[in-house]
Amino acid sequence: MPLLTSAPEIPPEEREQILQTIEMFEVITQANPQDCQSLEILKDAYQRVGKSAEFLATARTLGDTYAELGQYSAAMLEYEGILKNAPASPEVVAALSEVEAKLQKGGQLKAPDNHEGAIDLDFRAAVSENSTLIATPSTVRHGGPAPAVARKRAGGGEINLRDDGNDALAKILIQHRIATEDVVRPALERVHKKNAELGEGAMAMSLIDEIARRGSYETEYLLSGVLDRGKFAFAPLDYYDIDRSIVRMLPENLTLGRLMLPFDMMSRTVMIAMANPFDALGKEAAQQLLDYNVQWHLASPSAIFRVLRETYRIEK
Repeated sequence: MPLLTSAPEIPPEEREQILQTIEMFEVITQANPQDCQSLEILKDAYQRVGKSAEFLATARTLGDTYAELGQYSAAMLEYEGILKNAPASPEVVAALSEVEAKLQKGGQLKAPDNHEGAIDLDFRAAVSENSTLIATPSTVRHGGPAPAVARKRAGGGEINLRDDGNDALAKILIQHRIATEDVVRPALERVHKKNAELGEGAMAMSLIDEIARRGSYETEYLLSGVLDRGKFAFAPLDYYDIDRSIVRMLPENLTLGRLMLPFDMMSRTVMIAMANPFDALGKEAAQQLLDYNVQWHLASPSAIFRVLRETYRIEK
């Protein structure tokens, strides 16, 4: 971690965008206190606008969180960075000594997360019986022009973009008793039929939205169930001013056709909201298109619909 210096002069528009990012990720980290990826983004945003006290406090929270998760090497880096900027901090010195002692004990060292990686979910594990969702670091690389990326995997072979992850989402909803099968199955069939007939410039249907509209479930309840089981980060898009140029970083077949919404950028990371976090092939296509790290978020389908309508000027 570099020494904290006075924030460089940045254009007013960029500063305003960073302040909006801070506001949003303060909400995210309050709701998900152990979301290390969001804490990293929040810490970087504080540093860029010169909020020294908040920067150091977030670094301390991040270090403590890594220590609680057993990621002692990552915790040590955070504590050492704090001491470079605030050397007279006995609490941090004590915390650093504690994680160093744990690192010295054989068999207890866990590899740190890649701080600049993005969350990538093991979707096959997610939909297997009695499984849990696994988050692993992943770096996005540019994969060539859009038409080719939509058809080819980076290592060869076809990407069947007709598989939109709704079957996986339906299975999660049923297996974890978030919604009943007699509600989920008919909704899934309607969504499959509608999305198979999408015309150019039309928005896809969301399974969560369809279940909420026809199955007497509140959208917030369904989202909470998915969040609890998957440990995703939630993006409160209704409280965020989104730049249309960021949304258009992805082509319409992904934004409109897959309900995937790039909504913010911070350094080399693009934040993308999804109505269905189990759309593994859509994620793969997006990652190949973007020369950035990607952080994935779950968002309310209605909020994604609103932003897409405003961006592409689609009648409601």
